[in-house]
Amino acid sequence: MKIFHIPVLKNRSIEFLQIKKGGIYVDATLGGGGHTETMFEQEKDIRVIAFDHDKDAIDFAQKRLSQYSDRIIFVNKNFSYLSSALALNRITKIDGILFDLGFSSHQIDQQRGFSYTQDDVLDMRMNRNNGKLTAFEIVNFYPKEKLEQVLHDYSEDRFWKRISNAILQSRKNKKIETTKQLREIIENVIPKDKAFKTLSRIFQALRIEVNKELEALEKGLKSSVEVLKKGGRVAVISYHSLEDRIVKHFFKYENLECVCPAYLPRCVCEKERRLNIITKKPIIPTEEEIRENSRARSAKLRVAERC
Repeated sequence: MKIFHIPVLKNRSIEFLQIKKGGIYVDATLGGGGHTETMFEQEKDIRVIAFDHDKDAIDFAQKRLSQYSDRIIFVNKNFSYLSSALALNRITKIDGILFDLGFSSHQIDQQRGFSYTQDDVLDMRMNRNNGKLTAFEIVNFYPKEKLEQVLHDYSEDRFWKRISNAILQSRKNKKIETTKQLREIIENVIPKDKAFKTLSRIFQALRIEVNKELEALEKGLKSSVEVLKKGGRVAVISYHSLEDRIVKHFFKYENLECVCPAYLPRCVCEKERRLNIITKKPIIPTEEEIRENSRARSAKLRVAERC
């Protein structure tokens, strides 16, 4: 098993959580355990509930964090199960929660088809034991309209229509089974100088659809506000505009005291303002961090505090 990449924005994200003695914190995306380890380095007298739907990630982190095993509860589920998992462990409120929405080099190494730079099967499931939908199913069997919607909405790439048509035409002749086959189909219909970004975006779109990532994010954010104590913080590290837009709009909505139409003479919505936005603009990595960890180049950190 290969070592996970250095956690992105590790020190800044933990700094914003304001770790305190006796606190209960959630690492919603455990990965290799780097962020959780940093929490314990800041304060050993805490409890952490660590979520990851990748069993291999849980196994890896359990070994890495063995010295803190009596203070960590590992949950082998997606963070969309946040509320139920906390309830099962008789935890009603937490002091902070961190979402790091990237995926690890270990997951790429597992031949699941996340990366177009390798020749793997078209799978892309974060958890192979959860659900039957794979990237193979999408590119080979999704109806034209549904395939187009996935590529348009989740890639935001200007060549989405051209690529969709190429996939539809190619699958008439034979099934598209590997990342190499898909890459070649895409490269044949786009300018060479656009290949890097376009391939990244198309593979991103398929991964998002397979794992229902945006729906899980929305559910996880809503749950986090419900379980945060007053003064507790939620920190989110995103890696593309779709994720960041959801986080930004969610924080903005929860920061509002009223959502009534402007023409009403008084407020009737009874909306509760639940979050203070701590980072007016997203925190981005330093040049030094990007040099040390290329995954950090697109990362954005947003933080809010429970009212």
